[in-house]
Amino acid sequence: MFTLKNKRIAVYGMGVSGLSALRFVKALEGDLIAINGGEVSSWAKSPGVLDFVSKEACFSETDSALPAKLNSVDLVILSPGIPRDHKLLKPLLDKNIPVWGEIELAYQYLEANNFLRPMIGITGTNGKTTTTTFLGEMIEADHKKVFVGGNIGVPFCDYAYDVFKNQNHADFILLELSSFQLESIDHFHVNVAMILNLFQNHGERYATIEEYGRSKFFITNRFTENDVLIYPEDFPIIKNWAETQKGKKLSINTGAPEIDFPIGNFKLPGIHNKVNLAFILKAAKSLGLSPKAIQHSIDTFAGVHHRIEYVDKVVGLPSFRAYNDAKSTNWDATMTAVKAMEDFNLPIHLIIGGKKRGHGDSILPHLDFLKSRVAHFYLIGEMGAEIESEIKGKVSYQKKDTLEGTLKFLRENFSADKGVLLFSPAFPSFDQFQNYAQRGETFVKLLGTPS
Repeated sequence: MFTLKNKRIAVYGMGVSGLSALRFVKALEGDLIAINGGEVSSWAKSPGVLDFVSKEACFSETDSALPAKLNSVDLVILSPGIPRDHKLLKPLLDKNIPVWGEIELAYQYLEANNFLRPMIGITGTNGKTTTTTFLGEMIEADHKKVFVGGNIGVPFCDYAYDVFKNQNHADFILLELSSFQLESIDHFHVNVAMILNLFQNHGERYATIEEYGRSKFFITNRFTENDVLIYPEDFPIIKNWAETQKGKKLSINTGAPEIDFPIGNFKLPGIHNKVNLAFILKAAKSLGLSPKAIQHSIDTFAGVHHRIEYVDKVVGLPSFRAYNDAKSTNWDATMTAVKAMEDFNLPIHLIIGGKKRGHGDSILPHLDFLKSRVAHFYLIGEMGAEIESEIKGKVSYQKKDTLEGTLKFLRENFSADKGVLLFSPAFPSFDQFQNYAQRGETFVKLLGTPS
């Protein structure tokens, strides 16, 4: 029987997933302590924290009293942004004290109470959010109730809490899963797993693409012969792994995806979106969705915020098409977006830059691809100077540091021209913004406001 009553539970990380875990553990009558970086006074007053845990049970991760407190815990719920090799966790892992993410916590509760529903998990480097959102809308179009969450922004513990409090069950559970989340699963089991692609990413956490891939591959750890794995056949690392897994295997050729539904009304540009659709169609058929619902979704899905999102209000550049791809945090995502813009046969103006990653930052391996397609580059953020040092004298560019400065320059110099303006940063947002969503919202707002 799954119970947390009177168990000592440490929740480490007070972001969205940590706060959701706090609320759920409190509802299950666990004895909580909360841990976060920074002074307790700077985060304990954040909405939600003191609703579920006393201030005396809040600790900074550098508090000298914390290791002794952790000696008595029964379970740690770890936020995905905190690596499992953190020095605070090593003594606990050495003693086999469970360290789960909120995904595992929610799953174990639902499993123990026979509340599980068919589970779909989507991972990969790029395309997860679009694919997850699209499939979620397709399931709803078939008049089924679906919970869509995970890395997409809604913690799985939110769903488990709703089931616990209100018996509010879905027909399907659909989760976007990051490598960080998959590191901290144990019993977690999906019935349909999709791994979309694999490109070098998160160099601050993974030294090699093989190491990064292994974290993604945890998605099938509990697979049975009845489960379905959908994967790209032209990624050797993924293909070699997939061939060793249990279950039914369905492969996608990402160079020439097969789509057996009419796509004349499909609104998303670029081959990568047709690849996403090919994955979705295989999943939809595995789930038994109706052809009518599938076709309706193909005809009506308009994409997701901040991922090659069309911006309809562009002040000062009347003959430009503008796209917000603020979710891009790596070169592969940006090159995918640039390639999608070729559909319009217009000069491409590309805004790039953001927070330095420390691994895979250089534009040089991608410059031939980009300069053959991009007419003008605009450099912003912490990475602006480094990119400038690599492209100076090779391409047309401006280093304006901010989105405001970039748009002011564009309006002053290209107001009479036709073109495509693509904001696809290729780097994390944390140098100038709280997250990629704020970055994208700022871009859209500035586009609609005169400089």
